[in-house]
Amino acid sequence: MFVTLLSGITGLSLWGIKVKLERKLETLVAAQFQEPKVQQVVQEAAKTQATKLLNDQINPEVDKFKRDVAEKVAGVSAAVNEINQLKSASDQTAEKIEGALRSAQESQKQAEQITATLSGLQSDVLKVERGLVEIQYFTYKGRNIFPNPYHERIMRQLNELLEIAVRDPQERSQFVRDLEAYGPK
Repeated sequence: MFVTLLSGITGLSLWGIKVKLERKLETLVAAQFQEPKVQQVVQEAAKTQATKLLNDQINPEVDKFKRDVAEKVAGVSAAVNEINQLKSASDQTAEKIEGALRSAQESQKQAEQITATLSGLQSDVLKVERGLVEIQYFTYKGRNIFPNPYHERIMRQLNELLEIAVRDPQERSQFVRDLEAYGPK
């Protein structure tokens, strides 16, 4: 029993010593961490670990992200280039269409002018035909009468035909003078 008691007291003593030693060690370690050399070693170790963490885990992800962004930028650049080419082709096509439209409008104006001219010519042809018929009619009707009683009407119709045939008054006057030069003197 004494041995048991002695063992118990010794065990309790050892336990107390152990607890005191742990406290003392904690205090010593805490005091060591307060020293600049230990702090510098801890900082160096933390820096080394942080650098290793950056190099091993973060940098590869950053590099992958940069590659992904570069690929996306290249894709967008290619799309922008293609859009610019399409826009250029579209602008050229629009210019061609505008040119064709202007040409078609000019052609339409010319066609309208030609139509108006043809309409006027058709009217003039009808007047000439009627005038010639009238001149022949009154020449035939007055053929046996001297002077022809329809002479003034024939001359008026002849002057109307001359106005149609030679529109410029000066040219018409010259034409009449040239005709009169062929007549009897």
